[in-house]
Formats: sequence, C-alpha cells, structure tokens
Amino acid sequence: MAKYKYTEEFELGGNPKSIYPYLQNIANLKEWFSPKIEVDNNQVINFMWDDDNHFARVTHSQLNKYVRYEFLDDKKQVINSDASFLEFRLLQSPLTMATFLKVTDYSEMNNEGDLKALWEELIEQLKDVAGV
Repeated sequence: MAKYKYTEEFELGGNPKSIYPYLQNIANLKEWFSPKIEVDNNQVINFMWDDDNHFARVTHSQLNKYVRYEFLDDKKQVINSDASFLEFRLLQSPLTMATFLKVTDYSEMNNEGDLKALWEELIEQLKDVAGV
C-alpha cells in the first residue's frame, strides 16, 4: 500500500525543554498520545490503539529537539527502507521565542482531513497535559 507523508506545525506555549519529555518519555506519551504503551527489553515500543499492536523503535533523537519513531512489522523487525515513521520536531522562533511542534506522520493513512483532525485533537491533549 502506498504511503502518505503528513506534516503540520502546531504552535505551543512553553519552551522545548518543558515539552520534549512529552514526546520521548513513555509515561508522558501515555498521557496524551497512546494510553497503552509497553517497552520490551530490546527497547521496542508497543503503541496499542484500538487493541492493535504498533511496534516502533526510536531511530533518531536529540535532547529537546526531536525524536523519530520508526514502525516495525509484527515480528518487531524493520519493515524496509520505506518504513512508516512518526517524527516530532521542536522548533523555536528566534524573533518571538514561540515554540512550534512539527509533526511528520508517514504512514498508510492517506486521508489528509482525517489526519488533520486526529493531530489537532492529539495536540490539544498534549497542550492540556503539558500545561502549555
């Protein structure tokens, strides 16, 4: 199935140091992103949505800047070079000091309207739990 790359920037209050833990820390991700998350001994993360397992691994990260989750197959193996991924990147305007969260969702979900609605709802939850 063809993949679709959805990218959106959301303005957040606060600063990158206060927001980053909500993008990378499992306990914080459970508060807004996925209520059921498990991590195995090999650092494979299982995001559970609608009773479906979605295995991922952090493939890139930089403290207070970004984190990228690459999704794996059901055997917890890398799918291929065109694997689905989710990237959270924190940006800060040098003029206004406003903080933005750039979300890149590369997956088989290809309805832009549905993705926009999903991410707007998730970001509102993030703002509520992070207090930004």
